[in-house]
Amino acid sequence: MDKFYFPSDIREADVRAVKEFAIPSLTLMENAGMSAANELIKRFSSEEKILVLCGPGNNGGDGFVAARYLLQSNRMVFVLTTILPDKYQGDAAHNLKELIKLDISSFNIKSTIEIEDDEISKLILDSDIVVDAMLGTGTSGIPRGEISRLIKLLPNDIKTISFDIPSGIDPFTGSISDECVKSDITLTFLAPKTGMSFPPARDMCGEIITLDIGISQEKVLNNIDHLSTYTREDMKDMLPVIPRDIHKGNRGAVLILGGSYNYRGAPILSALAALRTGAGLVVLAIPDYMVDSAAMIIPEAIFVPLETKAGMILPNNIPNVLSFWLKKCNAAVFGPGIGRYLSVPEMLSWFWNNWNKPLVVDADALSYISSKNLPFKSNIIITPHSAEAASILECTAEEVNLSRLESSLKLAKISGVAVLKGKDTIISSGNNVRMVREGSPALAVPGSGDVLAGAIAAFCAADYTVFDAALAGTLLHALAGSNIEAKKGSTGTLAREIANELQNVIRQ
Repeated sequence: MDKFYFPSDIREADVRAVKEFAIPSLTLMENAGMSAANELIKRFSSEEKILVLCGPGNNGGDGFVAARYLLQSNRMVFVLTTILPDKYQGDAAHNLKELIKLDISSFNIKSTIEIEDDEISKLILDSDIVVDAMLGTGTSGIPRGEISRLIKLLPNDIKTISFDIPSGIDPFTGSISDECVKSDITLTFLAPKTGMSFPPARDMCGEIITLDIGISQEKVLNNIDHLSTYTREDMKDMLPVIPRDIHKGNRGAVLILGGSYNYRGAPILSALAALRTGAGLVVLAIPDYMVDSAAMIIPEAIFVPLETKAGMILPNNIPNVLSFWLKKCNAAVFGPGIGRYLSVPEMLSWFWNNWNKPLVVDADALSYISSKNLPFKSNIIITPHSAEAASILECTAEEVNLSRLESSLKLAKISGVAVLKGKDTIISSGNNVRMVREGSPALAVPGSGDVLAGAIAAFCAADYTVFDAALAGTLLHALAGSNIEAKKGSTGTLAREIANELQNVIRQ
């Protein structure tokens, strides 16, 4: 598990270090620049010519400190500033003066304002390493002026090291500008920033190394909401310990309501996934015309036929028909294959307002959710893909995909937990965010989302918190896809294969 923090919290941590722990900001900058220089010296023992590109703020100040230590290690250092030297202020101005005071012949400094593109390009191509110390965590918007100019002149094949975050990346969302530095290594200070975890920014960061600035994360970032990323290595710690004498009644019971004339298989896939994930009991509340055929496919489930008219579930009898199972079941799934009948909003509203145990809302049921017509409920997990999220948030799928972190945080204001599906699925609750960095194109098949809903519900029924259940179910589902791709490739997968593979992931 890796942790990434919101840029605003990193900035606040710097303030806390100064105010609460009496570490001067000048010392923090000194430690950051020194740590970065030491990392460069350790990793690149034979590279002698280093070009440091320094922006107008504190990131540029970090560059000045690093340049000083690099000079003291007998490197040839050329510094390019994006403003005139006498325009620097505060700690950055202090460290620029300290750098110039060294008066070493192997050091040169110029402002890009005073030189032409050809000279800048020659300096870049003559260098063994280019250090990007232009824009840091406090950046917002696209690079402009001299910084934009430098990025345009910086070829992708030059060995480039960025300080804190590559210039041109939004440190919160991970979006990138047309002018963005592509780094081989990013030396980030104190802790990685959320934007660095998302594509396309992740690909621009290269290897990410977190450097010490003289105060630990535990002191200034303890109990702060953050984004954590999870991979296969984390799965074993999420699985429950199964006693040898366990009874099916202790494994939890899941109620699944869904199905329609055209989508008869969806609730069956959710039921299969819940059973394969370990649920002790699965109750399928489905249209009456589906029961006989469903019982032949998954006889392990218990069936509750729901009265229908013209193929549509009649909602009026739902409370009475399900009254026994509402008490017995520990978690519910509403929506797999439910369709878009006129009765769906009424049934959704009933579940949303009356079901106080963990509830997973999926599939077409998501089409009837918005922040305007349903109250926030902490026990509810919604599982939209980008198009469904766009419908809920009243925007476009493209807007969701361009700002997945922000979109997931907005979704988590509607329900207790939001699972924004896609590559690197995001699970959000309040401002706490988790990302699953596993999965495969093998999961991009009909019914895959139904499997995910069932897996999450099984963890809910096993008495996990809704947040932990959403994470465990999502990671389990993603790993099932990875396993299938490794065995059979990423084409031609059936959703039932994903459900059956869940057991193998657990067994591994």
